[in-house]
Amino acid sequence: MSRKDFLSRALQVPKFEGVTATAPTEAPAVAPPSQPFPVQKSSTTAPSAMLNFMREQSDAHKDLEAARERLAEFDDAVVARQIDPNQIEPSPFANRNDASYLSPSFAALKEEIASAGGNVQPIKVRRTRDGQMQIVFGHRRHRACLELGLPVLALVVDDLDDQTLFIEMERENRGRADLSAWEQGMHYQRALDSGLFPSLRQLAAKLGADLSQVSRAIVVAKLPEDIVRAFGSPLDLQFRWANVLRDAVQKDPEKVLQRAREIAALPKRPAPAEVLRLLTTEASKPSRVGREWTDSTGKSAAKLEVDLKGRVNIKFAKPLSDAAFKKLTGAIDGIIG
Repeated sequence: MSRKDFLSRALQVPKFEGVTATAPTEAPAVAPPSQPFPVQKSSTTAPSAMLNFMREQSDAHKDLEAARERLAEFDDAVVARQIDPNQIEPSPFANRNDASYLSPSFAALKEEIASAGGNVQPIKVRRTRDGQMQIVFGHRRHRACLELGLPVLALVVDDLDDQTLFIEMERENRGRADLSAWEQGMHYQRALDSGLFPSLRQLAAKLGADLSQVSRAIVVAKLPEDIVRAFGSPLDLQFRWANVLRDAVQKDPEKVLQRAREIAALPKRPAPAEVLRLLTTEASKPSRVGREWTDSTGKSAAKLEVDLKGRVNIKFAKPLSDAAFKKLTGAIDGIIG
């Protein structure tokens, strides 16, 4: 039924049986209004207005939900703040050797922090149950601020367990790629000894690290102290040397360790690559480490040095007399034979 038919039917006068409807013979006089009744014209129909209203409400609802979602992103956010570095202690799994704080890279970091008036990139700190704060990662930045007497910018989190702390520290340091093989190995070994991971394989899997690289790092960390001391600094040990050094020690531990002690006693330490060669090559073993003579006053009179290839060098504090020179050359003649 069309709208026109509906209105036409609605305006019809109903007829009732037994009742006759008659129209008046003359319509009553009605005075015309002095002014016409104002009619409000609308350019929008009622259904259109309702649709517009609903659309506006829907857009407002979407905006509100979007704002709520953006706000939810900050529910667990931690605001960085300045903390006295003396109030923060190192992590129980700290992996930095003291030598790393004497390196040129640390000096450069310290200079950068000093020029900026503090660390721009915050460190991460966890609060323990007793209220103490421990470093999760950022030991070098913390150390630099401590030595400079500056507050350290830090993110403080609660309820961070040891395993999560270890994983975050290791991944942050691995991303920087500035840890030595020995430091990484000690880091991994400490985690295994503490029972954080049941096996080396699971440790590597949790860290997302290469199993063979983790294994080599632990081999370096397990090298005897005499081997490490021969290099002068554990930071000089490299991943690719791990298995070679381990195999040399296992093959003849007494000979290799003795050689390491002789190298460590040399007046001038050779380069790390040369130390590796000397420890792993039979023909390169020096037969002596040298000797020094003193005069009646205790001052050095002569020194005999043997380099890592067994070559001898004799130095005298004063020029030799003719008689002493003849004795020395005679002694050499006797040695040569």
